[in-house]
Amino acid sequence: MTEPTPAPTPSDGRRRVAAAATRRPSPLTLLAVLIPLLTIGALAVVRPAAEQPTSYDPAGAPLDRVTAVCPPQLGAAAEVRFGSTGLGSGDLALRVGRDEDTEALVDGVASREERPPVVVNGTGDLAPGLVVSRSGGGSATGCEQPSPERWFTGLGASAEHSSTLTLVNPDKGPAVADVSLWDGTGLVDAPALRGVRVPGGRSISFDLADVTPNRDALAAQVLVSRGRLAASVVDTIDPLGRDKPVREWLPGQAAPATTSYVVGVGSAAADRVLTLANPGDSEERVTIRLVSGESEFAPSGLEEVTLAPATVTEVDLSGVLRGKTLAGVQALRLDATGPVTASLRTRTAGDLALAAAGSTVTSETAAALPAGTKKLVVTGATAPGVLVLKAWDADGQEVVRERRIEVDAGTAARVNLPDDAVLALVELERTGGVVSLEVSDRGLSFLPLTQLETTSQVPDVRPAQR
Repeated sequence: MTEPTPAPTPSDGRRRVAAAATRRPSPLTLLAVLIPLLTIGALAVVRPAAEQPTSYDPAGAPLDRVTAVCPPQLGAAAEVRFGSTGLGSGDLALRVGRDEDTEALVDGVASREERPPVVVNGTGDLAPGLVVSRSGGGSATGCEQPSPERWFTGLGASAEHSSTLTLVNPDKGPAVADVSLWDGTGLVDAPALRGVRVPGGRSISFDLADVTPNRDALAAQVLVSRGRLAASVVDTIDPLGRDKPVREWLPGQAAPATTSYVVGVGSAAADRVLTLANPGDSEERVTIRLVSGESEFAPSGLEEVTLAPATVTEVDLSGVLRGKTLAGVQALRLDATGPVTASLRTRTAGDLALAAAGSTVTSETAAALPAGTKKLVVTGATAPGVLVLKAWDADGQEVVRERRIEVDAGTAARVNLPDDAVLALVELERTGGVVSLEVSDRGLSFLPLTQLETTSQVPDVRPAQR
């Protein structure tokens, strides 16, 4: 008879549990667990190599060189006035026509008379705040810095209304530009204005009536593809009959805009024509409002203007801007459904005044002031703010120490300047706006002012990465 197997005693179970507890994992097991964990940890701390940029933003630096170009003399406008808001003294390098020269700036001001184009180069402390103007005989214009793009609206190419475009090259190397023209039907074919080459240190002029005769109002874009050029336009009205021809510089516009202000209406009875240009390929609509010292308003009888693609249109405002409606009006506000350019022509029997859509000044601007009665007009304020005016005379003495004028959105502020002031600095606090200088000296002129630059952009050039 088989003996039954005896049941394990409690002491035997405890021994087996203790033996199992004392067993250690094999090295292979440990590696199978640790290797994935270490791999995951290593991947968590590893970062992919940063991709090297191929271009770098320019860095800001104090402005140490600036160029301003005055167009050739118009009529009796031979006086060239120089100013530097830093009120420093030193020599400005000039090129008068083809000749090199200098002009001594004393306490920030100077003037001279010249007939040919004048290129002004300011360096060092004389560069920031350098401004130049040309005036005389009832005409005035600001001397602009060379620009890669410039727009002019309201030109003419007929016997009764003609315009002359002048391109000045301030550098020693050649420059090239393409000039595009639009009229009432579309883009004008003008081969003579494509690929215009201006040799270094020279200027070239085009009478549009000779280059591309046209009875429509015109708009022009000057696009510089090589070098630097300064563009200016002289507009001439030669009516039939006994009235004498009248001439004035036509201010340029930086670029088309959807909302713009044309500052410069004048207060006397005159013929006023607004010229609008639509360089785009879509139909645009433009609403015109008048801006006074109290408000912006739409006058009765002035309808919305429709601009066909790539066309130029004239709007006669003589019937609107007269009598009580004209009183107090300082500017036009244009709201368009797309980018457009604009200018206003004001003509009397003996004078012609031209104004163009101005650019917004965000902090400060300045002007070398022509002789005569002068006023500053500020409109298009982005918010309630303060205009701070300072001015100096021909001896560098302060004639306006610090005049503060409140400006508000939806209005136009008009500020008188002393007749003996030759340099003005305008600062805008807590707001921006469109600023224009109105000059009356045997004729009315409007000079749109631009943002005063005190810094320059230095390109970041590095060796190519291989």
